[in-house]
Amino acid sequence: MMIPEDKVEEVKAATDVVDVVSDYVRLKKAGSNFKGLCPFHNEKTPSFNVNPSMGIYKCFGCGEGGDAISFLMKVEGLGFTETVRLLAEKAGIELPEEGAQDPHADEKESVLHALRFAARWYFEQLTRTDTGKQRGLAYFEGRGLSAETIKKFGLGFAPDQWDGLLKAAEAAQIKPEILDAAGLVLPNKSSDGFHDRFRERAMFPILSHVGKVLGFGGRVLPDSAPPTGDYVPPKYINSPETRVYHKSRVLYGLFQGKQAIRGEEEVILVEGYTDVISLHQADVENVVASSGTALTPEQVKALGRYAKRVLLLYDADSAGAAAALRGIDLILREGLAAYVVALPEGSDPDSFVQQFGGEAFRNYLQKNRQSFVHFKVATARRAGTLGTPEGQAEAARSVLESIAQIPDTVAQDGYIRVAAEQLGVPDIHLRVQFRDLVKGGRRSTPVPPPREAPPPDEGLPTPVTIAMRPEEGALIRLMLEHGRPMVEHVLGHMGLDEFSEGPVRQIVEQVLEQYQTGQIDREAFIGGAFGPAVQQIATGVLMDRHAVSKNWQKLAGIGVPELNGEPYDAAASAMMLLKLDRVEEAIALIIRKTYAAEQAGDDLTDLQRQMQDLQHLKAQIERREFLAWGQEAPAENEA
Repeated sequence: MMIPEDKVEEVKAATDVVDVVSDYVRLKKAGSNFKGLCPFHNEKTPSFNVNPSMGIYKCFGCGEGGDAISFLMKVEGLGFTETVRLLAEKAGIELPEEGAQDPHADEKESVLHALRFAARWYFEQLTRTDTGKQRGLAYFEGRGLSAETIKKFGLGFAPDQWDGLLKAAEAAQIKPEILDAAGLVLPNKSSDGFHDRFRERAMFPILSHVGKVLGFGGRVLPDSAPPTGDYVPPKYINSPETRVYHKSRVLYGLFQGKQAIRGEEEVILVEGYTDVISLHQADVENVVASSGTALTPEQVKALGRYAKRVLLLYDADSAGAAAALRGIDLILREGLAAYVVALPEGSDPDSFVQQFGGEAFRNYLQKNRQSFVHFKVATARRAGTLGTPEGQAEAARSVLESIAQIPDTVAQDGYIRVAAEQLGVPDIHLRVQFRDLVKGGRRSTPVPPPREAPPPDEGLPTPVTIAMRPEEGALIRLMLEHGRPMVEHVLGHMGLDEFSEGPVRQIVEQVLEQYQTGQIDREAFIGGAFGPAVQQIATGVLMDRHAVSKNWQKLAGIGVPELNGEPYDAAASAMMLLKLDRVEEAIALIIRKTYAAEQAGDDLTDLQRQMQDLQHLKAQIERREFLAWGQEAPAENEA
């Protein structure tokens, strides 16, 4: 049935485009607009803009644009009517009831309509029928759930009827074939026709992150008839995979908890439906469950739209620890921090908050959380593997393999230091092993092209991948933005050989040449005057891709001012880190030479002296004494 135009306009007026887009894109304030990575094409530099005052979005990379309705239609693959109804439900706007399904309507919309109908029917069975109240409602209330919580999660009751839902849906002109496609009925074995999939069960609707009903979980009731013969009904049965329900992409409770997750920037991952529901009732709302499946990359990516940290809650047994270990690398790979907490033996989140309350639960998590490094080392220690060199090496490799998943190279450095402390080994040994593990050098990051790589038939060259350290990118940006005074500040204290060989050093050499001619022409770098590789670096750093990381201060005790606010202090921080990198590379080389000399029985005196000199130099750099060393003009620093 068509939705009246005035209702469509009411829905549009009540819909916040930023709120809608934020369910799919991590947005950041950019002046009066918001900005993020476009969901419609692959990009590394944000070109997707949202204007809240005009209620529109626009991507300047791929050209997509429109309002909240067109955004949701495109990103979810929905029709206009289904999208408006979804937004209306979210805004609390009542629309005319849907009548018979259009025979030409898209099957996906019909399936979603059937699932929404089923959720209402199960809820009504729970709250409006005597049997539902006596059995279903009594079960939920026995679990300590309030009427408000039951309504919030849309809990329901499937009566002990062969075709109760089937008949109700047919009366609402929903065809059995659509119910079958939605996973709500099963075909009869003996004859044509269907019967209800869920019977005599407490019902848990499974919603998408925007509130669409995708499927159900049905729990057997404690007072159900005992099993007969060899058949024991499963405790839970869940909807099958359908056109709209893909278990690997869905997280139970994300719709109800996403605002709390976004506000706290942390999500607690638990095991079951009732864990999520009980925690919500205890005012712990930043929680989701993986719906009975192992954590998947798609689920972690969904969490990354709202959270920066994932707290894995696991049972204090070997199976729980193994599940936590499996999820760690997936979380780290998505750029999220991973923490782990084991509940007291015999407890689950539901029983814990029922007994002690939400505040005690929060306090427990805060006191008992472990970083993934601490967790992995502690797990190895409990297993007794740290007692031998081989076991210690195995534990170190396991930790380093997880650290290698982290895209932020500064965070990698910090976790390597933590791992060295926990394992009781010099961190330089772990750094050498880590470099060998990742086969590319610590803290090297690819600089993506300033635009998406063009298809071959455009006749344009494919951008190359360039390895560049974040601090190098920050220094290049500062020199291009602030001109000759900054070039003198940076290259008056840095040698060209301290920058990475290849295009990175090439762009610094070009900056130096321009300095000597009297003017830094930033547009020449952007316009490709010095070749595509230099152009790629320049456009990348000027799009804030290589801003000085605020993690430097947290992980290394280094003051990190804003690039634009205090550019000279920011440059000093970047120079210090780059110099420390080079010194650590030299120290690693001396360690390898010392080992070879020891094996050959050679004299170590000279190598020991070199190591002492490097350690002294490292201490001087950390104190920033290099800023007073050379005040030569940049031109004299070329050697």
